[in-house]
Amino acid sequence: MEATQCTASLNTMSDGEQLRTRWSELPPEIHREVARLLGGDIVEAVSQSTGFSPGSADRVRTEAGCRAFVKAVSRHRNPDSVGMHRRELTVMRALPATVRAPRLLGSFDNGDWVALVLEDIPGRHPGSAADDSDALAVLAAVAALPLARGGDMPTLPEASDELADDFAGLSKLQAEGATNDLPSWVRQNFDALEASASHGSSAVRGDYLVHLDCRADNVLIDDSGNAWIVDWPWAAIGAHWLDGLTYLLDARLRGERVDAEVILREHPLFAGVPRADIDAVLAGLMGLFFERGRLPAPPSMPTLRRFQVDQALAAMAWLQERWGTA
Repeated sequence: MEATQCTASLNTMSDGEQLRTRWSELPPEIHREVARLLGGDIVEAVSQSTGFSPGSADRVRTEAGCRAFVKAVSRHRNPDSVGMHRRELTVMRALPATVRAPRLLGSFDNGDWVALVLEDIPGRHPGSAADDSDALAVLAAVAALPLARGGDMPTLPEASDELADDFAGLSKLQAEGATNDLPSWVRQNFDALEASASHGSSAVRGDYLVHLDCRADNVLIDDSGNAWIVDWPWAAIGAHWLDGLTYLLDARLRGERVDAEVILREHPLFAGVPRADIDAVLAGLMGLFFERGRLPAPPSMPTLRRFQVDQALAAMAWLQERWGTA
């Protein structure tokens, strides 16, 4: 077990109703460890009902007012999520203080249950601002992510390696003879889209810390308008602009008030990024989500596939606009 000083701060979770584990369902050992870390018994635990993990996600408070965000999962509930929690724990232990992310307060791992105890960041998910201020705040947080290669960070995977198989989604669908159900625009432009997606993994090579899952459900906007990036199990080393692009795709999907093309042209984060690289990542993401969206839903994650199909359609619509072939 591990602990740092108790800090009253911020944090939350995802998007898409799931069958989450509740605080009351966690083993007493986790309750006791969180109480020890925070210096008092937990008198309030507010479960966060959204998110794509079947694990718990709870804002907790002691009688003295010390707060934390606790996320925990059991191997019996979801073995994959246990691995993700352990991977995130490694990242959170090493994130530089310059990264606007919740600090790790402690952890618990008994072989079956794994829990992270983090700063509780009081904030809202981006997207409700009447202008583009939320998106610009997120892009500022992404732009501030540091160089990761050769620094003090632990050895992280390469984003290009992590995404190489994912970006082959269109090729997989073709190999499986499963392209007939794709939208007509994708079928009509399949060869060009597949060729573009094949460049995606090389396009995301870089030397920066990347979150690799930058969507509104993994970001909080605090009262000062600053963006905090949460949920770091997929952290990698890659292109500085990658998280910004995935956020813009998510913003378009959600209907956030943002002109993504203007931002791509004018924001410093995307300065010098070849147009073909942007298209390659969008094509890769589109293929990934169409390919994953046709699979059975994982246990305890019933809305994941619908979300993935929606992401694929959003990427397709953006490419249609960019290619002028809507």
